[in-house]
Amino acid sequence: MSAFRLAGVSVGLLSVLACAKPGSSLPADWSAQLLTVREQVWRDWFDGNPRLGEMLTDDFVGIGFGAGPWDTKETTLAGSKEFAASGSKLVSLTFPKTTTQQMGDAVIVYSDYELKFASAAGEETAQRGRATEVFVWKDGRWLHPGWHLDSGQ
Repeated sequence: MSAFRLAGVSVGLLSVLACAKPGSSLPADWSAQLLTVREQVWRDWFDGNPRLGEMLTDDFVGIGFGAGPWDTKETTLAGSKEFAASGSKLVSLTFPKTTTQQMGDAVIVYSDYELKFASAAGEETAQRGRATEVFVWKDGRWLHPGWHLDSGQ
C-alpha cells in the first residue's frame, strides 16, 4: 500500500473515530428507531393508549403548549385518557423539521410539529408549534423522561 493511500485511510479512520459517541450503547439504527418511537408517543397520547405509561419515566416532566402547571407522569396519562374518553381524535400529525443531539444514551429531539384533531362533534382544531423531547436508551428500549412544547412565537 502506498504511503499516500495509507495516509488517506488513516485520515478517514480518524474522522470516523472522532465522530463516534463514547459511552453509548445505542443500536446502529437508533435514529430511525427513535423517530418511530417519538411519533408513537404522540399518537399514543391522543389515543389514550396505556402503552404510553410504559415509556414515560416515573420522574417525567411535561411542559405543555400553553400556560399552566407542568405535568407529571400521572397528570400526563390522565390528560391522555381524558382526551380519548371525550371522543376527540387525532386527524393528522407531521413533523416538518426535526434534528437530534446525541449524548451517550440520551438523545434530545427538536421538532416543529403540525397536528389537527377533531372533537366528538367533528369540530377540527389545528395546532402547530415546537417540541423539545428527551429520550434515553435503557435496557434495550427508549424511555421518555420529558418534553416541552411551545407555540414557536
